[in-house]
Amino acid sequence: MKKLITLLIVLTLATGGAFAAEASFDITTTVAPINGMKITTAKFTGSTLEALNNASGVSSYTVTKSGYQSNFSGWISVVSNNREGYKVTMSATAMTSTVGTTTSYINYTVFFGTQLTFTTNGAAQVSPITVLEKSSLTSLSGNSREIGLDIDPTSFNNAVEGQYTGTVTFTFQAN
Repeated sequence: MKKLITLLIVLTLATGGAFAAEASFDITTTVAPINGMKITTAKFTGSTLEALNNASGVSSYTVTKSGYQSNFSGWISVVSNNREGYKVTMSATAMTSTVGTTTSYINYTVFFGTQLTFTTNGAAQVSPITVLEKSSLTSLSGNSREIGLDIDPTSFNNAVEGQYTGTVTFTFQAN
């Protein structure tokens, strides 16, 4: 009889586990893309879009002499969380002044270190160059590269009078 009661208790416990219930829930979120770019006055060391937006920016620069512009301070700064990475290209137009039907040009070189340069060529279109590139990202991160300017002495010193304007354009492209 003891063996029969023990066997019934064991059977009851064993079959009780077969009727156990389970409950669960999923946790989800969507992370929006963050792709910010700004020309900053100093190297960007932050890693958030808010920090980039709050960094001091450069929107114009006045040239007063030819040659290397030692008083110019500019950095192309980016913050991104794009998993596939990104590429930043740069193009520029020569400084131009138009009076009537005559357009005059002052050329300049934009450089990033000693090996990456872009030089304007009057009215000619010059192909953009890649100045920043990341093939992939594992987290939200910032990146910054110093910009240098060198104004062509021949076209600057021989320029006719007038107000000259050129534009340096950076384009961000998510991979």
